[in-house]
Amino acid sequence: MPQYTVYTVGHSDLAWDAFLRLLRPYQIEVLLDVRSFPYCNDFPWFNRDQLEHLARREGWEYLWLGALLGPLTEDGRVDYLAKEAEPRYRQGIQQLMGLAGERCCCLLSSQANPLASHRHHLIAQTILRYDIGVEHILPDGETCRAHADLFHGLQ
Repeated sequence: MPQYTVYTVGHSDLAWDAFLRLLRPYQIEVLLDVRSFPYCNDFPWFNRDQLEHLARREGWEYLWLGALLGPLTEDGRVDYLAKEAEPRYRQGIQQLMGLAGERCCCLLSSQANPLASHRHHLIAQTILRYDIGVEHILPDGETCRAHADLFHGLQ
């Protein structure tokens, strides 16, 4: 049994009201934006400044952690094993675990499908090793439990 659970969600092309309907059943308290670039031209409600305002209006704390937990390495590549080894990433994981140990947190990225997102293949894989549960909120509002990727972490 995990110590606690972290939720994840991808905003995709959702209207704000639809996004709220996805998250409300899970009593989210903190929305952790893990996008490296927290902007979305087609859906301005997912731009960092507006998202922070809208989230606070819902009673959620909003934190942008994309600089620490985004998918890009310090040299701008997508390499999950290298990213996991970076001190800034480990600092972000510690911050995430500290928050999630006290309040209900949800990681936000842009991809609706968690299997197409670093929130599953990077962040979830890291925190699963700390006995923290991860539930991906799917576009239909259901959740699926994250499991360890078979070869994650092997060099």
